[in-house]
Amino acid sequence: MNMITIILWALANQVTSQTNDISSANILAQQKTISENSDLYLTCSTFGKKKQIQVTVYLCKGDLWIDKKLQKQDRYETTFTIQRVGLHHSGNYSCVYSTRGDLPTKVTKKREPIEIVVISNFLPADISVAAPSDVHEGDDVAFRCIVSGPLQTLGECQLIHSYLMRNQTILQVQAFNVPGMEANFTIEGAVVRDSGHYSCVVLPSKCIQEGEKTLYGNNRVLVEVKESLIFRLIASFRVIALMILLGLGLCLWWINKQGIRT
Repeated sequence: MNMITIILWALANQVTSQTNDISSANILAQQKTISENSDLYLTCSTFGKKKQIQVTVYLCKGDLWIDKKLQKQDRYETTFTIQRVGLHHSGNYSCVYSTRGDLPTKVTKKREPIEIVVISNFLPADISVAAPSDVHEGDDVAFRCIVSGPLQTLGECQLIHSYLMRNQTILQVQAFNVPGMEANFTIEGAVVRDSGHYSCVVLPSKCIQEGEKTLYGNNRVLVEVKESLIFRLIASFRVIALMILLGLGLCLWWINKQGIRT
């Protein structure tokens, strides 16, 4: 029994010693909300906290330290860089420092974290056709794009970009109303070549960099524009009328020219 007590006391004393050897540091960030694929810069400051000694500074995410750097005795700031952040990098970050360079992965020292939010470059939206599915040439086709889940934007923007895409090609750009959570697109006077699969994406960070992944919406809608005999006849009549007018114009010009010569 005494042996067990001694072992427990030794373990508790070791944990207490390790905890006392860890101190919290201040953490600073250039931006707390950044776009996906950007670089995140976090600075741990020991100014006013440590003595003029060399320490190891640890960057923590949640309860685990994820990176560490040596800070010389005449330095008080250490900057960590996380390159090309993804959505999984969102979370609470904090800093601690110690004279030891072999701290356990889990850090129990109390500290004041900051929250970093990574904004997606694009989000797939749901698209629906507001017009009847039976579309003929000359009809106007209206689309409605919505985002059903929570939407976070850089700088809490109220209007962001959204794209209407046909067969994975950007067709139109519209402002997406964040409070209303929707954008509307219209194809006026549809023709047969407007047939295809349509989808919609929203850009919370406003722009798309070259070389990014292919954009896909949540779903696609097939719009098939049917040939209209009346539409074709009207178009043909317009062409014929234009040719007649052009011919009459040429005839009048020739008659006037002959009259001048005589």
